[in-house]
Amino acid sequence: MKRRYLLAALIFLTTVKGGAQPDKERMAAFEMRWPQATADQIIARVQAAIETITGQPLKRKPKFIALAAKALPARMALNVPDAPEFDVTFLRDYNELRIVNRELSVSVPPRAEMTEEEALKLARSFLGELAQRKLVDQRQFDWRRVDVASTWIGGGPAGGPESDKRRVEYRVTLRRVINGIEVANAGVRIAVHTTGVISGLRLGGVSVLSRVDKDGVEEPAGRGQWLHRQVSVEEAASRFRREVHPDGSTPTISWSRVMYVMPEGRPMAVVQPLYVVSYSLQFPSEGGSTVVSRRKTVGYSLMNPEERSIDLTPPMRPPEVEKGEKREEKGATNQSKRPSR
Repeated sequence: MKRRYLLAALIFLTTVKGGAQPDKERMAAFEMRWPQATADQIIARVQAAIETITGQPLKRKPKFIALAAKALPARMALNVPDAPEFDVTFLRDYNELRIVNRELSVSVPPRAEMTEEEALKLARSFLGELAQRKLVDQRQFDWRRVDVASTWIGGGPAGGPESDKRRVEYRVTLRRVINGIEVANAGVRIAVHTTGVISGLRLGGVSVLSRVDKDGVEEPAGRGQWLHRQVSVEEAASRFRREVHPDGSTPTISWSRVMYVMPEGRPMAVVQPLYVVSYSLQFPSEGGSTVVSRRKTVGYSLMNPEERSIDLTPPMRPPEVEKGEKREEKGATNQSKRPSR
């Protein structure tokens, strides 16, 4: 099975606090793995997450739905007898837990919605509660890098302007950061319904083998190592402009940044930071119109200027609508364009 890149969202961030920053000419490669949780670990994680959302203890443990084989499948659905309003899915290959409040997903949002500032305050408090239950490590998150997006619902005549458009929820996304560099494949997303209730949660991703020194710098462990940077962001960006767009096309960059990205189809890898660009191409067509390509993602080495670029574009998949998904989702409301999980 091909692995997706979690450039979005689900999902941890590390910030260096009060200590010396690592040398800008040094960048670390870290050993990363996709943890393989056991059935008992998954159930315990689901129980802790649901109890955190509801604020109430569960008398009965969550149960797997139609789990007959001894080997755990890649995608597992769970039922929560004491909280049946929640749809729960665990993606074992990506170590990702997904929870959606089904009742809130179909409810009509209030006309007097909460503000984004209020939603962020609630999400920050909820993250602290998740940390108390050992579901996340707050030291691996930096709220200065938060992404805030929204889900909307609206009605109106077909082909005409929408009327009565309302925000359903805020989606607050944080990604893991290592010494100021985000990890694409690990993070947390907290959905805050405009009634002020936590309506969804996604968390998980790769694990990073590291240790934090006395100055707060995250040091590589295991097979990881410090490397000497050879390519600047400006040089990598210039290379993108030279190499990517075919004749007659114009690239439109959605976002670009230095990131750690776990290679596709690898259970373990030593991952170096890359200069990553998400973009689409515009092609002129007959009649003066413009054709826009599918969004693509490419990465460039910062250690070796001769190394070939890496295609990070996720494979095409048929459309999939999960229970509880909304009809319209908008990107970050007050952030610059960033990778979405």
